[in-house]
Amino acid sequence: MEAARTLQLTRERVDVEGDSLRIRDLTVEDRAVVELVERRRSEQAVPAEDTVLAALEIGARVLDREGRKAEVDFVKHEFERVSGEVERSFAEQAGKVGEELAEGLERFLGEEDGAVGKVLESHQDAVEELVTKHFGADRNTAVQHQLREVMEKLLAESRDALLKQFSARDGHNPLAGFQDAVTKEVERSRKVHEEMVQKLVTLEGTVRVLARAEQAAVEIAEEREHGTRKGRTFETQVFEALEPLAAARGDAASHVGDERSAAGGKKGDIVVEIDAASGPAKARIAIEVKDERLSKNDAWKVLNATLAQRDADFAILAVASEGKVPAGREALHEYEGNKMIVTFDREDPDDRALELAYRYARCRCLMAAERTLEVDAPGVRDAAGEALSALKDAQKIRSSLTGASNSVGAARGALDVMIARVEVSLERIEALITAAE
Repeated sequence: MEAARTLQLTRERVDVEGDSLRIRDLTVEDRAVVELVERRRSEQAVPAEDTVLAALEIGARVLDREGRKAEVDFVKHEFERVSGEVERSFAEQAGKVGEELAEGLERFLGEEDGAVGKVLESHQDAVEELVTKHFGADRNTAVQHQLREVMEKLLAESRDALLKQFSARDGHNPLAGFQDAVTKEVERSRKVHEEMVQKLVTLEGTVRVLARAEQAAVEIAEEREHGTRKGRTFETQVFEALEPLAAARGDAASHVGDERSAAGGKKGDIVVEIDAASGPAKARIAIEVKDERLSKNDAWKVLNATLAQRDADFAILAVASEGKVPAGREALHEYEGNKMIVTFDREDPDDRALELAYRYARCRCLMAAERTLEVDAPGVRDAAGEALSALKDAQKIRSSLTGASNSVGAARGALDVMIARVEVSLERIEALITAAE
């Protein structure tokens, strides 16, 4: 790992306050740290401060563990060194004792100058008699047997005394302090190990909880996606955009996607009853919401079923994007005098196209409902033609906005102008109908 710190940590920049450590003006240039912070922030939404604090905490524990390992190694090395010194000292002392014992025996039992030899020579007869008496090989009480027993007893007692000395806890044991230090260090290391194991167990439990939470989030996302595929969320978006538009004109909008009509069907997710806020509805507009691309034939089957099952005078098919407009059909184009297709982008909702389609359908329904009124038919026809033409232009401009990021400002300005033209035309139609009433 390559790391470079551009700030020297001095006592003026590092403060210790209780259990807290404050580092001021610290910059660390370490690519691994930067990549870790960015990856956790982008993939797991973990704040950079949390990642840095976790890295400092884990690093401190690693350094502490390494330091403790070095202390144990030092103790082991010292123990081996002291044991070697004791062994060497014991060997040297044993050698000296052996040499002194050999010299003494030589002086006492030497063949030429030994004191025992001289005494034996002066008392040869008496010695022979005593030796025969006490050192006979066939006697169990012979002196050599007694000496062997005495030596074995002394050696056993010396061995036991030595073991007691080196196993004692007081000052008689030269290794007592060292043994205590080793025992304390081993006990402390055991406690640290147990604490580390407990932390690992806790960490394992936390990881399991996070894994379960992540799995639950994935399942929720999948369920939401499944619900989206069924169209419920998109239906709600379209209804919430359309309801205030209808209420502003005295119409009543209802979300009826889960309700069966009198005819027994469920086609038509939203129904708008014109002028129902002030009395009986004059006409009905039904909107079918689809988050999928239908074929031309399927789209017409759906729109016809919507008209029939919701007893509607005009049917609108709302799709989630330009790519989901049925093949062979155009958005914001009137078909057969009572059908229209409109796009409502679920990712970037813009209710202007939906509003224009609804207002156009409303004007159509009012014109059809008030057949007995004397309406300026040419004026209405001209205004409707202008509205449809402007709607098509607005739709083209909106499509160009998706792929032309460099001219977004100009295109949006042109789009606003076109939409204003549509609104003027629709207001003319509504004014003509109102005047006739």
